[in-house]
Amino acid sequence: MLLKFTQEDLEVFSIPDFAKRMAGLKAKIRPKLEALGEELGPALITAFKQEFFAHTAKHMRRTVNPPDETWVALGPESRGYKAYVYLAFCIGKAGAQARVVMKDESANRPLLGANLVANRGFFERHAADFKGLADYTKRDKDYRPAKIASLETFLAETGRRLQDLKSALFDVGVELKPLSATLAQDILKAWDKLYPFYECGLKKGVKFR
Repeated sequence: MLLKFTQEDLEVFSIPDFAKRMAGLKAKIRPKLEALGEELGPALITAFKQEFFAHTAKHMRRTVNPPDETWVALGPESRGYKAYVYLAFCIGKAGAQARVVMKDESANRPLLGANLVANRGFFERHAADFKGLADYTKRDKDYRPAKIASLETFLAETGRRLQDLKSALFDVGVELKPLSATLAQDILKAWDKLYPFYECGLKKGVKFR
């Protein structure tokens, strides 16, 4: 399936009015994210030989401050995604990204932290695969994420935070071109490289060679 976002779609994120931006997201962005989820889910199952369930953000809790980005999340449970590690395609005023995310409500944060620390050597040896990796838990005034200068340092610090702090989050990813004619393929290629981060959040004792 050929699915493309347009410049008109992206302009939704410039609408200042809450109700109008939410209406634009529902009419223009969400249907395309839902279609992406339907396409990407089976592709991930084939690639990684495990279940993935698509969930599209609806922002139901928001009543003020319209979201600066929205997403489709693919994770290991059909009931929801925020309590688990998940793959996300995000699109918003800062562009588009393929990301791996774990929210602070997940009980698996210490597990993810321990696996990240245990596999620092693997990630460092394969640092070229993670070129351009950014930390989306940290944003500047223009909503741009913090670039990760040292992967080893980032994993050590983030791994410790995830194990020690209930407020710790994990949200890393790479930039994509939101208007790309091959967007679905671009997302899958990025997730293929990011997948080790996802696997670190799934089970205890993950060890990459």
